Parts: sequence; structure tokens; C-alpha cells
Amino acid sequence: MAVQPVTATSSAYVTKSTATTDQVANPNASLGKNEFLQMLVTKLANQDPTNPVDDAAFTAELAQFSSLEQMQSLNTSASAQTVSLQDLNTNIVALMMMQNTTQAAGLIGKTVTISTTAVDSSGASIPGPDVTGPVSVVTFVSGQPKIIVNGVTYGLASIKSISA
Repeated sequence: MAVQPVTATSSAYVTKSTATTDQVANPNASLGKNEFLQMLVTKLANQDPTNPVDDAAFTAELAQFSSLEQMQSLNTSASAQTVSLQDLNTNIVALMMMQNTTQAAGLIGKTVTISTTAVDSSGASIPGPDVTGPVSVVTFVSGQPKIIVNGVTYGLASIKSISA
């Protein structure tokens, strides 16, 4: 028996432009659980009473339906979890920004030691001299809190020590 390749004229799903009178165009090209169940019921309703459906085949079709339903349920659950994780991520970022802001505001009036970097003649970053002084102001650059010590703006990550 020769196997024929699937083409637009032999495929079960064809586009509207290539459909013939004996083919059905399917714009979604997907089979959901309702369509599958409808096909199964139609098959059972129109079966030959003298040659009923084999029990094994019927059981296999029911198993396929059950698998399809479980996959759709899993897909719905995964979509809901994705939305929940995105909301959680947004909340964590907001909480971290609030914590950084609170920490920075608590530094106003305190003396801090800041580690700095310098650039050598080749353009490489090297450790620079430490800067010590009181935090006079907290500013926000692109939503991130920065402290001002001796008139220069520094990030919170550059703080080496804090004293009263």
C-alpha cells in the first residue's frame, strides 16, 4: 500500500481558498474538547448496529478525550499561575524599592564612608580614595534612591560603613 503525502487537497484541514465541495474549511485548525466529544457522540449515534464499535477503540477514544480535557485544564492553570507570578514580581520590586527608600532616608544626618573608583590612564577602573561625610540629602535617579555626601551623589551599594 502506497502512502500519499499530505497536500492541500488531501488534508483534512484546508484553507477556504483551496477547499473543494467535499472538504470543510477550518479557520481555527484546532480541535477542542467540545468538538472532540461531539464527534465521538456522532460516531456512536451513527454506528452500524450489526458492527458496533470495538470496546478497546471506544476506551481509547474516551482516554483521548480525558487527556485532552486534562491538558486544557493544565493550560488554564499554567496561565493563571503566570499572571500570579507577574503580580508577585511587581509586588516584590515595589517592596524592594520601598525598603531602599526607607534605608536611604534613615541615613540622613549619619556619617558614612563611601568606597569610590577611579580610572587609570588605560581606562580601567581602580579603587579610589574613600570618602567620609554626613548624608545631607536623599535623591531619586530613575526611581532609585541615591545619597549626597559632600555635594556628590552616590549609590547605596557604595556605602562601606555608617556611624552616628
